Amino acid sequence: MLKSATGLVAALAFAAGAQAAYPDRPVTLVVPSVPGGAADMVGRLVAEQLGKQWNVPIIVENKPGGATIIGTQAVIKAAPDGYTLLLGIDASFAAVPFLMEKMPYQPQKDLEPIATLSTLRYVLVASPTAPFKSVEQLLAQARARPDTITYASGGEGSTHHLGMALLEQEAGVSFKHVPYKAAPQGFVDVMGGHIDMMFLAASTAIQPVRGGKVQGLANTAATPIPDLPDLPMLKDKVKGFTFDSWFGLFAPAGTPPAVVDKLTASVQSVLRDPQVRDKLQAQGLAAGEGGPRELRERIGADTRRLAPVIAKIKSQQNKP
Repeated sequence: MLKSATGLVAALAFAAGAQAAYPDRPVTLVVPSVPGGAADMVGRLVAEQLGKQWNVPIIVENKPGGATIIGTQAVIKAAPDGYTLLLGIDASFAAVPFLMEKMPYQPQKDLEPIATLSTLRYVLVASPTAPFKSVEQLLAQARARPDTITYASGGEGSTHHLGMALLEQEAGVSFKHVPYKAAPQGFVDVMGGHIDMMFLAASTAIQPVRGGKVQGLANTAATPIPDLPDLPMLKDKVKGFTFDSWFGLFAPAGTPPAVVDKLTASVQSVLRDPQVRDKLQAQGLAAGEGGPRELRERIGADTRRLAPVIAKIKSQQNKP
């Protein structure tokens, strides 16, 4: 009994020491997408604030490619000590593993959720030359001529792809998907009139919509976007339809609980800062809420909602 109690005390002392010491050297935050997008912006904002709080550098490293697999795998392979973290994107957990024939890892088992960093609204944008000027006209044309209206995405299984696939399902229409290696490439072609439309992060859409470079057809969120207050709500055009996405912080599985607790508390402290919340709001984003349990629950809910859409995408992929 004495030996067991002594071991427990030693373990608790080690955990407390690990939490107190962490972090005592630079931390790397891997963003599995290209620089300049919403994920990159959120990652850099959180990294900057955590660096100030901890008084250690937080190095943001972009590792795009493979539908976020390249960057995600790099974190999974890293030592589970809290010094290599992942900015996780919702599709990486709720969609990509079910779309790929073979995955080199299982994200829900190989990564430890820390906290939701931010939720992201989207804007349905259309080319200035698109033959529709409203959601009503878009849906009417799609019903009259299925699979003729094109939309861009950041690749098969990307958030942009899945959001549009959900819209097709709930509106009872069919569009033509044109995947790109990254969403910014697709957006360039939407602005240029080569592609009809896409779901675009509000953080990216605000200025082009205001400047008339693209048409802003609708806001996909449940609440208005402050910087685009007159934008129609998609939920009013397609009954009850809303769509957003999230960015979360993850560590490799096996990261010590004391380190996970320190990370969670530190991130939540950053996200309560009014200046951080204002910066996110200005980009069409909302500060995240909740810790590991809530993030796991969100992944589960997203997986269930996307299951029929993913089944349809896979059946289309298997067609000769």
